Amino acid sequence: MPHADPTEFIKAILIHDTHVERKHLKEKNNQLIITISRDYGAEGEKIAEMLHSCLGLPVYQNEILEKVAQKAKVDKFLFEQHDENVSGGISSFIYSLIHGAPADMQTYRRALYDVVLDLAQHNGIIVGRGGHFILSGKKVFRLRIVGSLKKCAERVASELNIGLDEAERKVADINHKRASSIKALFEDRFPDAYLNNPNHFDLTINTDHISAEGAVPIILLALRQAGFAPVLADKA
Repeated sequence: MPHADPTEFIKAILIHDTHVERKHLKEKNNQLIITISRDYGAEGEKIAEMLHSCLGLPVYQNEILEKVAQKAKVDKFLFEQHDENVSGGISSFIYSLIHGAPADMQTYRRALYDVVLDLAQHNGIIVGRGGHFILSGKKVFRLRIVGSLKKCAERVASELNIGLDEAERKVADINHKRASSIKALFEDRFPDAYLNNPNHFDLTINTDHISAEGAVPIILLALRQAGFAPVLADKA
């Protein structure tokens, strides 16, 4: 017997009441916001794009920094020149910004809060930037994607065409900078503000043995169990 595609299986479960859900959503405000915190190399961005494909939700990642740069009056070029591999380079720049002058950190944090809270007025997927802390207390689904150093480094080595030792150092460095930045930004409001605290998330998935494709149906079911009503996107 051939193996069923897990995503298609979950879609079959959801499709039965999709039309009912669409009518229901018109009758009441049923917002769906997903925040994704991820280890570098754990495929968090890939999962975000797959959720976008399934649910039709916009994904906000680099756009957040563009808006923050405008509000904080930071030249967008400062972000872009550190963007050696998108999330990795930006994480390094934010780390240097946050651990620089206190005024710079406060300016960045105020702008970040304003931007994320504004985006959260509408449905969407917010990747990184401490969105799960900024939207704490609001009805959002908080997702954490993790992986072992070895597995994440293997992916990074393949993606960037670098050696495994270099990839391991890169993964460890970027994860350290992300965790340190989160702590610096939010520890005054959340004393236990560290990334691997499961209390801050509704679902954590380790992608060492669960692929991005396998993670998506788990997330769709978890959304249901958490009281959200995800509606599958129409396909042209």
